[in-house]
Formats: sequence, structure tokens, C-alpha cells
Amino acid sequence: MSNLNEISKFLQSIAPMELSFRGLENRVEIGPQSESEMAKTTINRVLVTTYISGRVATKATQDKANLVITHRPLFPFAVDRLTGLDLIRVRLLAKNYISIFTLGSPWIAARDGISDAFVERLELNKLREFMIPGDFSEMVPAARVCSTMKTMNHSRFADFVAERMNVENVQFSGDLDKEVEDILVFPGYHIDMPEVILAKKLDIDTIVTGEMSPDIRLLANEEGVNTIEVGPFVTETPGMERLKNVMSLEFPELKIEFFANRQYSQTLKRL
Repeated sequence: MSNLNEISKFLQSIAPMELSFRGLENRVEIGPQSESEMAKTTINRVLVTTYISGRVATKATQDKANLVITHRPLFPFAVDRLTGLDLIRVRLLAKNYISIFTLGSPWIAARDGISDAFVERLELNKLREFMIPGDFSEMVPAARVCSTMKTMNHSRFADFVAERMNVENVQFSGDLDKEVEDILVFPGYHIDMPEVILAKKLDIDTIVTGEMSPDIRLLANEEGVNTIEVGPFVTETPGMERLKNVMSLEFPELKIEFFANRQYSQTLKRL
């Protein structure tokens, strides 16, 4: 039977701490912290998901899971008290002896991780890695620079992205008629000012990501960089589905299930 320490070491081997950026390192977020305690914690059922929402916590409890593996942490930064939904979730998990391991940013940058899985789901040509400053390494390959298989303008490309990711719509900013050239594929919500400026310097004319803040979207527009936002959790899902498959091969004795975080928002047009 596998234990938490074995699983933790495996996860850290495929998503090394050296690939961390934005302060989102991988770690046991809830559960035993020392190697000796983790070695005594038996795991037989695992739930893989992007974020530990209330629905995920409830499902983990109902399924009698011992471990939830997430990409987004429940607590991105240190907290000195728990209130509201956070307190409810932590109490529910702790009461049922459910540990949480968060992969954080290393699984984005890792080979065959979230960035690569997203590129493959979009069926793009991967040209090179896009390097940004890391937390423990000078630079880490957080994103990928790609091109399309076929020539198309941004109107067609936006439809193509929505189709490939099975979403009803995407948020676009830029010139719909302009032909797509180099594309920066950066899943999640991590695009910031330095990435937009660097993309412009590297003649990258399009960014495909999950979410952008309004000021960064405005900056990209002013810099002439087209943006496509697919929505929360969507861009991370392929990488977490892949993790479930990798875990199943490495730990065949475990019962491992993937649970997708739903995107609730819709774009409504005024009639």
C-alpha cells in the first residue's frame, strides 16, 4: 500500500521545486508535514482536481478519499486565521483525515505538465519555451511559444480555441482580421506586465491564457498584442487530466479519479 511520503516524492520528481514561480511552490498543504509522519499515512484513494472548491471537498469526503491533489493552492499565502468557507472546507477535510498536496506553479513549467498539455489540446506547433524569472532558479520555462498548423486570422483562431477547449465562448482583445503568427500559450492566470512586454519584444503577436486582469489586458491591447482568454480552470484541466493518468501508471494499486472544476460564468449579449 502506498503512503503520502512516497506520493509526495513522486510528485516533486515530476514537478521539481526548482520550477516554482510567483511564490506557488508544491507542498503538502493540509496533512502531515514531516517525512516520518507522511510515511505513516496510508493512501488508497486519490482525487485529482485543479482547485479544492466546496464541491470538491464534499466529493472527497463522500468518496472516502485519503488525498486530494490540486494545482491551485487553497492558501496561496500564509494566513493567521481561518474564517467562512475556508474554515468549513478545512474542518471537513481534517475531520475525515484527507490530506491535500498542491502542485502549484512547477506543474505548469514541467515537461509534459500543464503548459505542454494545453498546447497539445490546442493542436499547435511548439516552437520554443518562454522563460520567466523563477523563485529558486534564475529562469524557468513557464510557457510555450507556438504557431498554428494552418494559416488563419484571429477570428477563426478564437473559434478554433473555443472548439478545441469545448467552451461556448472566449474573451478576445485585438484585431480579429489580423493573421495569427507566433502565439504565447500561458495557461492559468499568471500573465503580468513583464510577460506582455517580453512577448512584444520577441514579436509574439498573440497570447492565449486562462484569465487576465483588466489592466494587463489593456496593456496588451495598447502594445498591439492580441489576447484570447479561455476562462477559469479550463486551460489547466488538460494538465490535471494528464496527471491523473501518470499517477495511475505509477501507482496502479490506488483508486485515482479526476474531478473537473466547472466554469460557471457565461457571456450574455444584450437583446
